[in-house]
Amino acid sequence: MAAHSQDQKPPAMDYAEHEKTYALFGELMKWGTAVSVILVLLVGSIWGPLPWAFTLIVSALTIGVIAKFF
Repeated sequence: MAAHSQDQKPPAMDYAEHEKTYALFGELMKWGTAVSVILVLLVGSIWGPLPWAFTLIVSALTIGVIAKFF
């Protein structure tokens, strides 16, 4: 077996790039969730008694709340 050296340093990491990637992941998850909820509402308004106006209002409110507070 190879001998392990105790003086090895951990590899340098690009923390700025890591933070940007994590921020992008968070944004994609946030908007992906919003789009999924809106699609479920739209499908519900097509196949169920949920009126179109209610769906559009809830969709607009969902997008507005996410854009403002998150």
